[in-house]
Amino acid sequence: MPGRTINDIGAESSRKRSRAAVSFQAYEDDEVVDVQRARSNLRGETRKRARVSGSELTKDGRRPNRESTPESSEGDDATHIDQQTNAQGSPDSPPKTQYELLRDNNFEHLRHEATDDQRATQRLRFRPNLLGDNAVADNGIIESITCVNFMCHERLHCELGPLLNFIVGENGSGKSAILTAITLCLGGKASSTNRGGSLKSFVKEGCERAVLTVKIKNQGQDAYRHELYGDSIIVERHFSKAGASGFKVKTALGQTISTKKQEVEEIVEYYALQVDNPLNVLSQDNARQFLNASTKTQKYKFFIEGVQLQQLDNDYRLISESLEQMVAKVPDQEARVQHAKEALAKANRLKEAIEGNRQIRVKHRTLRNMMIWAQVVEEERELARREKTLAEASIKVAEAERDVEEKTQALQVADEKIERAQQNVMSVKEEEREVRDRVVITKEASLEAAKVLHQIHVDEREAHSSLKNAKTHIRDLELKIAAEEQRLEDANGEAHSIKTRELKEAEADVEKIIAEIAGNKARGSELSSQTEEAGKALKQIDDEFQRKRGEVEVAQAKIEELEKSAGGLYDGFEAQLPKLLHMIAHEKSFAEKPIGPLGAHVKLLKPQWSAILEQFMGPSLSAFLVTSSRDQKILKGLADRAGVKNCPILIGKKNPLDLSGKEPEESFDTILRVLNIDNQRVRDQLIIAHSIEQTILVPERTRAEDVMFGGAGPRNVRACLCFQDGKRGQGLILTNRRGNGIATEPITNKNINSRPRMQTDMGSQVAFQKETLQQLETEYRVMESSRRRVQQDLQRFQKELIARKKKKYVLETRLRTARVRVGDLEAALDEFDGTDGRLQGLREQLEDAKRKEEHFGTQYGALHVMKQEKNKVAEDAKAKLTTAKLQVTDFEARLLKAEEKLRRFQDTRRIILTELNEAVTIVELSKEAKEKAEGKRTRQFEHIASITEEAKKVCEHRMDIAENATYQSIERQYEALGKRLREQEKKTGMSDEQVHDYVVESKKAYDKVVSDLESIKEVNAGLRATLNLRLEKWRKFQRYISSQSRANFIYLLSERGFRGKLLLDHERKALDLQVEPDKTEKRAAGRNTKTLSGGEKSFSSICLLLSIWEAMGSPLRCLDEFDVFMDNVNRAISTNMLVRKTLPDIILPIYSLVIHR
Repeated sequence: MPGRTINDIGAESSRKRSRAAVSFQAYEDDEVVDVQRARSNLRGETRKRARVSGSELTKDGRRPNRESTPESSEGDDATHIDQQTNAQGSPDSPPKTQYELLRDNNFEHLRHEATDDQRATQRLRFRPNLLGDNAVADNGIIESITCVNFMCHERLHCELGPLLNFIVGENGSGKSAILTAITLCLGGKASSTNRGGSLKSFVKEGCERAVLTVKIKNQGQDAYRHELYGDSIIVERHFSKAGASGFKVKTALGQTISTKKQEVEEIVEYYALQVDNPLNVLSQDNARQFLNASTKTQKYKFFIEGVQLQQLDNDYRLISESLEQMVAKVPDQEARVQHAKEALAKANRLKEAIEGNRQIRVKHRTLRNMMIWAQVVEEERELARREKTLAEASIKVAEAERDVEEKTQALQVADEKIERAQQNVMSVKEEEREVRDRVVITKEASLEAAKVLHQIHVDEREAHSSLKNAKTHIRDLELKIAAEEQRLEDANGEAHSIKTRELKEAEADVEKIIAEIAGNKARGSELSSQTEEAGKALKQIDDEFQRKRGEVEVAQAKIEELEKSAGGLYDGFEAQLPKLLHMIAHEKSFAEKPIGPLGAHVKLLKPQWSAILEQFMGPSLSAFLVTSSRDQKILKGLADRAGVKNCPILIGKKNPLDLSGKEPEESFDTILRVLNIDNQRVRDQLIIAHSIEQTILVPERTRAEDVMFGGAGPRNVRACLCFQDGKRGQGLILTNRRGNGIATEPITNKNINSRPRMQTDMGSQVAFQKETLQQLETEYRVMESSRRRVQQDLQRFQKELIARKKKKYVLETRLRTARVRVGDLEAALDEFDGTDGRLQGLREQLEDAKRKEEHFGTQYGALHVMKQEKNKVAEDAKAKLTTAKLQVTDFEARLLKAEEKLRRFQDTRRIILTELNEAVTIVELSKEAKEKAEGKRTRQFEHIASITEEAKKVCEHRMDIAENATYQSIERQYEALGKRLREQEKKTGMSDEQVHDYVVESKKAYDKVVSDLESIKEVNAGLRATLNLRLEKWRKFQRYISSQSRANFIYLLSERGFRGKLLLDHERKALDLQVEPDKTEKRAAGRNTKTLSGGEKSFSSICLLLSIWEAMGSPLRCLDEFDVFMDNVNRAISTNMLVRKTLPDIILPIYSLVIHR
């Protein structure tokens, strides 16, 4: 069943909760202690602990009290017995161990309870000012729990909110099952749930297996391995009746990442969920025991386990026991040292006893040395034969590598061409979306304009028909009125005729004014449209104006920079390039020093081509030239170390290229002719990569098109570069390849502010920039004039529009006056008419007909004006659609050309790559043969070195071996002398070598046991210092947690006006509380909880639980049926208190789950 969530409570985590710590200010002013959540790998078998006598016992066998705890005389027998046991101790209880005495330190750190409580109260008072609003944590939150065939539930699913959750339901609805599922699924033991002794007992009756699934939120910068798991981690645990059990850890998409329990433990450890902590997940049984039936000792046990004091104590106890075992090893090791010392003395005495046989031993040793060096000589002869084989293999490898270098160079050139072609394709494709979107937009606009125009035509025809009918009806009414007036004139005389004429004149005046108003309105609409169009035009001109002003400022800044700076040779390259050049200059392993960067060896004679040529030659200007792949690898390593990223490394040939008969006519400027290149290999590389000797430069685009496309084309010209019309720093590449058609590609300078990599004459460069600035300023002034003209038109339209609005007001005033006069005249005529109202009725009909005529006329005029406007809009939309379609056609043609060029380059590259692969295969085969030869040579060399080293160990100086002497002949002499020596050694029972070895081994054994003894003592000292330091921090942690819990308990009681104390006695291992709910009671001591009413007792218990929760460092806190003994009033108060007090006062991000019965 879904849980109810209160989403306004929580706290946001700013760092990983696996490292969440309770940091507190130590009780000394200059010391800060940070106690992290307890964690230890010491999980071994509990060892026996040595017992020592209780040095702190008094003469009567009792331990002195730290302070008396006042209690009420009222209480049950169990409480009384518990107090007596804690106060007096038991004669049969064992004395404290040495570790416990060291840990407690006579409880000196707990002697300042009043001061500690005062500081804790001050921290509690000022803390709300340091806390902000609660927010949802990004990770560590349980989002949902799913149980299948678990306990008595076939399927149970619960979605949880991100903050505080209350789960409410009847008995058997699955509240406690959710809590048990969280504990088991996150690696908790079955016994810790108090629901069963093993997992198989949780499988639903009649089913064979059960599955538990917990989904944990995993977002934010502190997420656990977010790149692997995603926004959620799904932990699944399955177990069966047969006892099988396993885990699955899945991503947010359901992909299984791990099936090991270790991964689950690491996730729980990372988020500090602590599902085995009895107070983190307070089960139903533990809740009843804790809230109602627990004694002082039981409460104290809950407290130290909940705040991890017990776990830390157990870990440190294991450290102490290990230390005691290490100390016990010292006497045994000292005995070993004495035994080794005696053995060494015996060996020295035996060595001194051996004398004689010196000459025989010397000769025997000489023969032995000759035998050893004879083996070395034979192996050296074999090494000479293998050296010859290796030299032959090296020659073959060098020849194959030269072929690979040539093919690699060709492949690099092909790759550069492909890269430029790909960039061109991408540049063209970048326009595709914009071009096609423009067609869609203009087509929609054209259709919409046509639709609106058609509707206006329909409305215009209807208005014209209505206007025509209205005029016919007016003429009929005028004839009837004239006949009626004639009848009345005959009856009343000349006065009626005069009033009638005046009425007609007044009505004519009204119609004239209405016509003027209609004309003024039509002109106003036209002016509004003109004003809007002028505003849009002014905005567009302003944007262009600002862009042009920016270009002028950039040009001015560049001129100032050129005039101020001396122009460093490497200013246009990466900032780390000088460092790389310094490393190259000091590198000694190059076969030949690299040349580069290439741009530093090139001087541009015509600065106006700088931007286009920089873009055309691209990375080549930043490249370096080497002569071999070995130098290429060395330079690549130096570039990586120097941090130079844009540094192509090319392998170039030393033989110069012959350009005879391969250049265009002298009347054309080529790239090569406008460059002064100081290195022949740099020139050849640029020719190979970019064909600079056959690329001509023509400034005007029209002349360039005539040269390239006006006929067969000039001889020895591959491409032509020209400037783009009206675009500074941008150009075009024109090509005309016979059989492949003509092509035009743009050259765009993407970074106009970058310094050029090619050298130029500073004066020429400044002059060119000044000319550029002058042209930009001229364009700026022309644009400023256009902007001023549009501003004037806009102001004129706005003034006339204001005048039209004023005229509208005057005309409306005149119309009201004229209509009043018409009304007066009609009233006068009514007096003539008398009771006969026929003329008045006709006039009213005429007035109504004229109003309709005016309405239809105005409508028809407005529709006519609107039709003209919409006709213009439709024509403009149609023209834009035609233009957009032409742009699509042009785009498709350019894209087809660019892709065809890319395919040609790719085909060429595939051919080169095939040849390169074949050459590489030959190199590899040659290298394999060489490696085998090198391996044989190396193994032989190592073998010689090894036997030489062994020979030197026996005989340091090389022995001369005669050419006719062999190993076998020397060996026979050696064996003969050895036989004589062995006969003499029988008399002593030990050879000289054995005596020597015996002395050496005895010395090694003695040194080792002495070293081991010193190491054990050093380890013991370090372990003891570490244990003392940890126990000191443990005592400070115990002191802080105690005072903080007491202060929080008092603070929470004050929420209902209660007074009380939390009596925490670590020496007697007791925890109790005194509460005084009566505000009028003046006594200092409160009452024992046994004397409180049910509601007071429940409220006090909740305060105790919250005060302990305050000291805990886990983000997950679950409470099962905390209200089991509460009435409705106290249940509501306690629930509100959980909502208001649990989370907002806690620094760490807390995620709580509370279950109501």
